[in-house]
Amino acid sequence: MIRRLLPVLLLLAGSLPAGAQDAGLAFLRIGSNAAASAMGDGGVAYTRDAFATYWNPAGLAAAASNGAALSHVIWLGSVRTYALAGRFRAGRRGGVGVFVNATSSGNLQAREGPTAEPDGFFDAQFVSLGAAYGRRFGPLRLGAGVKYLSERLYVNDATGYAVDLGAQLGLWQEGLLVGVAWQNLGRMNALDAVATPLPRLLRAGVAVRPFRILAAADGAEVLHLLLNAELSHVFPEERTRLHAGGAARVLDIIWLRAGVITDDAVRRFTFGAGLDYGALVFDYAFLPFDSGFGRGHVLTLGYRW
Repeated sequence: MIRRLLPVLLLLAGSLPAGAQDAGLAFLRIGSNAAASAMGDGGVAYTRDAFATYWNPAGLAAAASNGAALSHVIWLGSVRTYALAGRFRAGRRGGVGVFVNATSSGNLQAREGPTAEPDGFFDAQFVSLGAAYGRRFGPLRLGAGVKYLSERLYVNDATGYAVDLGAQLGLWQEGLLVGVAWQNLGRMNALDAVATPLPRLLRAGVAVRPFRILAAADGAEVLHLLLNAELSHVFPEERTRLHAGGAARVLDIIWLRAGVITDDAVRRFTFGAGLDYGALVFDYAFLPFDSGFGRGHVLTLGYRW
């Protein structure tokens, strides 16, 4: 019965077409913060806050301050994700990150086939938690993270582990950023006699800050533009996506964001906004899913010190 339910769950939890059973634990592919989700679900090159633990652990070495953030992802149907992450300085050149990510499907109907009558309800729960470290070597940053994974589907459960590796290169005073990350390298124990294969992800991207506009009177920032382009390839599904997006910070406080994703089963365009006020950061992403799937929302609250 579990294998008959997997295609339904994967469609709900990971933007996979129904019937794609080769890449399980698809919740690991859902961006966990609103800022990156609004920019086409990409952040491997420029990420440097607490959610570098998800996008690229090398980014933990780039931030100038400590930070913590909480996200709520409203996904397809009743699927919900809650993510908590923190970033802390570790010497002059390093940063440590910790995180926990929990996803729940809500109640789903159990059926023997697509047209069969429901014979009950089930739910699925997924958890990822771990730690990461990033260190700076001049303009180069390197990072690694390890995470514990847990999945429960119907009456079956399994655990496992995975490792993430990443690198970032910042050039021309961080005006050009290049990043690469190799994610979800590990394995799971058997679930209903069969181990779920992890969605191994290879991400590579580039981000640029083409210009800033400063006020003539006091030098205050009026406009700051960030552009990002990224490729992600999923193994063993062998699917490659392009993630492209841009963000504009206006008056050093307000963020406006938009992006696009190619070859995705439910998403194409993404939008968002944010408020950056001192130590507090609030970001929102709006995800208009393709026809019949409704809309998604991501809300993130962050604090820096």
